[in-house]
Amino acid sequence: MIRSLLLMLATLCGLNNLISIPNDTPASLPSQVNTPPILEFVDYQRLDGVGDTRDMTISPDASMLVWPQDTDFCIYQIPTETTDCVETGDMPLRGMTGFRWSLDSRYIAFHEDVFVRMVESDLWVFDVEARQLVNLTDDDIDGQFITSEGITANVDYSPVWGPDDTLYFFRTVYDQNLVPVPLSLERIALGNGLEHAGTPELVTDLTSWAQGEKFPVYRSRSDVLNSTASLSPDGQLMALIVRPSELDLGQSIWILDIASGDLRQIATLPELLQTGVPTWEEGEEIGLSGLGWSGDGQTLTVGTYNGSYAGSVVPVYAVNVNTGESIPLLDFSGLPNRASLYQLTPSDGFAGAYDFMRIGLVTPDGSYVVYFNFGGDVPGVSALPLLPPATNTPIRLFSLPAGEYGSDPMPMIQPSVGDDGEYVRVLMNGYMLTFAKR
Repeated sequence: MIRSLLLMLATLCGLNNLISIPNDTPASLPSQVNTPPILEFVDYQRLDGVGDTRDMTISPDASMLVWPQDTDFCIYQIPTETTDCVETGDMPLRGMTGFRWSLDSRYIAFHEDVFVRMVESDLWVFDVEARQLVNLTDDDIDGQFITSEGITANVDYSPVWGPDDTLYFFRTVYDQNLVPVPLSLERIALGNGLEHAGTPELVTDLTSWAQGEKFPVYRSRSDVLNSTASLSPDGQLMALIVRPSELDLGQSIWILDIASGDLRQIATLPELLQTGVPTWEEGEEIGLSGLGWSGDGQTLTVGTYNGSYAGSVVPVYAVNVNTGESIPLLDFSGLPNRASLYQLTPSDGFAGAYDFMRIGLVTPDGSYVVYFNFGGDVPGVSALPLLPPATNTPIRLFSLPAGEYGSDPMPMIQPSVGDDGEYVRVLMNGYMLTFAKR
């Protein structure tokens, strides 16, 4: 355990060039990015003049903004600053959620909002190139299903894209007479186009593992990073946040091997809360809110949220996927009292309430967590490096001009990020922020 803790600390603090530690990490783990670029702020843009920001997302290649509008998908080309809205039929898109881009920026997957509206959800995919919308899992059931007697509904949700346009998703077979409720991870291969999609393929049956929970893995509107299910950079492992409810201390983090179906627990919420939280914070309303992989596939960033009142901490953790060892990336344990949350300023490096990660994400190459700063009169954007030479002191990327933020709020349900190789563009809180990679 000492060796693994040293490895974790060395990786996150940039000491791996100074400390020689034997490497017994399995060779099968991914290696995507090993050295982070330097992010340099270029500009920011309000997006309320472009379109409806609520479900607006940016493509992974940072070339397009897309948002649903009634029964249309509107596509804004960033290089030309032009918008084209595509009619998709009579399907209202406003009640959809979980909008997720494929890695090649061709498809957007989404589903009905089962967890807010309690309606039966199918998995839909919009082909941005072909301007085509398809329901991939239509079971001829629509509307309310929880209280419907005699209905067996395949409830499909939480899409996750893998390599080669492979779409993973979770399926709960809901029937009031089924005990235990069947739960599975499914996938559909879209590499040859929507017309050759075929039927879902079972990846692994999760029914016995779920122990009676109908929806142990689900996306919430309060989620950050890459949501509650995230694939490793090589697509071999899927990290999962398992939470019976959003305020349940039984929450935990698991790793699923896609090829074998093996599952292993690497951390629990109570274990994480042993560090990063001051003694005066009870932690009873802290929950897990999102995951993101580092570019070398060795570390998971784990976000939290706090359902308590404003003067409560929101820690962020880094968890070694091999050992389960964790350290806080944003460590609030040294704060003597609640008042001290608001006595620090951004120039202090770590700045109490200013560094609560209420909105944040991991860059596509897994090199940084980028998050929006609130608190005080200087909202802005900061980053935490995830690769050596790393530090748990936030890097201040940009501060909004005085009076810019909050005067005319722009709702945006989920953050998103794109990378064209030269620039990283981040969508958060209704803004598009552009950073050059140096």
